[in-house]
Formats: sequence, C-alpha cells, structure tokens
Amino acid sequence: MENKRTKLAVLVGLTLSSSVALSQQFEDAASLEFGSFDVTPTVDLGLHFDDNITKTDTNEIESWSRIIAPQISMVSSLGASQVNFAYRLVDETYFSSDADSYTDHFFLAGVDLELNARNRISASLEFEDGHEERGSGYSIGTATTLSSPDLYKQTELDVLYSYGAYNAEGRFDVNANIRTLDYDLDTVGYITRDRTLSELGGTFYYRVGATTDMTFDASITDVSYKVAADENNPLDSTNSSYLVGLQWEATAQTSGFAKIGYQEKDFDSAQREDFSGFDWAAGVLWQPVDYASLQYTTGTDTNETNGEGNFIKEKNHTVRWRHTWLERVRSSASITWNNNEYEGQLIDGFDIRSDDNLRFNASVYYQFRRWVNFEFGYRFAERDSNRTGIDYDQNQFIINALITL
Repeated sequence: MENKRTKLAVLVGLTLSSSVALSQQFEDAASLEFGSFDVTPTVDLGLHFDDNITKTDTNEIESWSRIIAPQISMVSSLGASQVNFAYRLVDETYFSSDADSYTDHFFLAGVDLELNARNRISASLEFEDGHEERGSGYSIGTATTLSSPDLYKQTELDVLYSYGAYNAEGRFDVNANIRTLDYDLDTVGYITRDRTLSELGGTFYYRVGATTDMTFDASITDVSYKVAADENNPLDSTNSSYLVGLQWEATAQTSGFAKIGYQEKDFDSAQREDFSGFDWAAGVLWQPVDYASLQYTTGTDTNETNGEGNFIKEKNHTVRWRHTWLERVRSSASITWNNNEYEGQLIDGFDIRSDDNLRFNASVYYQFRRWVNFEFGYRFAERDSNRTGIDYDQNQFIINALITL
C-alpha cells in the first residue's frame, strides 16, 4: 500500500526531497570514537541549475541554487545487535527564486536486536521536518498560489519482529508501522491533508530450494484524516493487500523477487466507491561482472489523493544501471516511468485523470581523495496528463561534493 517500501537499519544518507537527493556514499568513511559509538560526520555541498523549479508548462522559473547538507550518524554494535542514530540538515537557496528556498531536517533512531538464532527485533523512529516543492503534491498546476514551499512534519514508528533461523525451512516477519503526516498550511483546501496511517502486516517465508523462498504477504492499513472537507463524506479508508510470490538468488550474478495478489481499498463513506484489483511487485538484479549491474523493478500501489479523486492508482517501472569504470570513477543511470490514475469523484463529468510521469537520472562520481567524492549529474522529469495546465518538463544539472573525515 502507500508505505510499501524497504526499511534500512542504518542510513548512510537520509531521504531527501526528490529534486535534491544527494545520493553519494562512502565505502570507507572515517569515524570518530565517542564512548561505545562510531561517529561519522559528512557534509554535502552542491551547486544545481533548474530550468523549471515550479513544474509548470507556462512562465517557467529557472535558477541556480546552492545546497549545504551536513549529516552525522552514530552506530554502536553490541555483539550481533546494533543501535544507531542519524541527523541530517538540508538547506537549499535559489539565487533567482528566494520563494522556493527551504531548510529541511531529518532524524533517525534505530535498534536491531538479535535475541538468539531464531528471534530478532528491529525498531526505528524517524522524524522529518520537510517540504513539498511548489508545483508538486497539492499545488500541481497551481504553484503560484503558494508563496513558499509547502511545509510538513512527518513522524514514523516502525517495529519488525522476525522468527526463524535464516536457513530454516519456514520463518516469518511481523511488522507494525504508524506514520503521521501534518502540514503547516491550514488554509481551505489544504487543511484536509493531515492524516495518520497505521499498518499491521506479515510475511511468511517457506524454503523451496537452496536459494529460493516462497513468500506469503498480508497487510492491513487504517487511513485516518484529521479533518474532512465534508464530514458526511470523509476520505478515511482501510487498505488491504494479500500477495504470494518467490524470492531467489539463481546464481551469484542474478537475484530477484516476484509477487502477485489482491488489494482493496474500503472507504468509511458510502458515497465513495470502494476499489479492489490486482496487486504485484517484482524486481530482478543482474550483475554479470563485479563492476556492473542492471536492475529492473515494477509494481502497483494505491496512494492517497493529492487533491483530485478518491485515491491514486499507480503502476511503476524502473531500470537502473551502475558501472565502475576505474578505481575512482563510477556512474549510475536510471529511468522511471509510471502512470497515476485518480479514481473516483470525477470533476464536471471529465474522464478519470491520468498522468504519465517520466524521470531520468544520470551521474558520474569521481573519488578525488578518500575523503572527497564529486558528483556530476543530469536529471530530466516530464508529466503528460489528460488534464490541461499540469503538463511540464524539467531539466536539472548538478555538481555535488561529499566530504567526510
């Protein structure tokens, strides 16, 4: 469902907004000892150019910007268990559009406990004081109605319990997740977005081969909105998903997963039409040689609406290629395309809104010194919709430096 995603125990780089995701990583970053913790400070310094900051098809705003993003992470290992904390600040200033400048904060606290060979617990608490860019989210096609980025605060608590040895014939995971989203803007049309998603799910793994598991997934998510635009017709709903599939490592070069099943979204309001249909997720990683890999992922999801319809039905595909050319030079490129259909609550008898989105990212990384990485990148984004006034294309050019001890 909406929060179907991979959870990492230790963040090398906390998630940033899509326009400024500084994705460089260090394999050998130096750390300082602070009691029982290894402390790793880093800082990202970036110079970006964006030819369409507000993602519009008319009167585009272009500007250079500078980004400063310091981060500190702390990790302590207690035998097979681990405790970690991380904090990241991202400050971006646009030279020609100060209205789009922002400062975001990210915080993570996590613990991974291996109680014994059969019992493991992972828990994390994340807090984000972030933003949506003008022209995204609820301001798609109406960026000029906002005088600054759309600020929000998000808190997420995630707890995972795993039972069964990794080499056991059967094992299972039970996951509980609570995510609260609270926007700062409380004007009419925007105040109705604040919500809490509470999910309970589980996965059962059954070994059918030396490197292959059959998987059975089930989850249920309660979606509760703080304020309803119409008290007699709220957006509150219950999402359910049931999938069966396989995950495998066919060879040292190939691994993947494939799941297919059923999903449904049941609204509390009888005035909104419930949804049910296929659910799937699949991915394949092919690494024919140590220095190159090709990955393909695809899936479908149901996401909360950002202003039109009852919800968004999404189908997505991503292809990612990574290559190490020299000891200090590597590259990464990806292309993502998806379709978003805004189901229900048609406007003035129009057809269901359908958006085709395309994103292309390409970067070359150069490790100038052990403690300095450079990134030279290009990003392209495009939206093609059957609604007028929300099509756009965007080009971004990036120069980043990641510095550590």
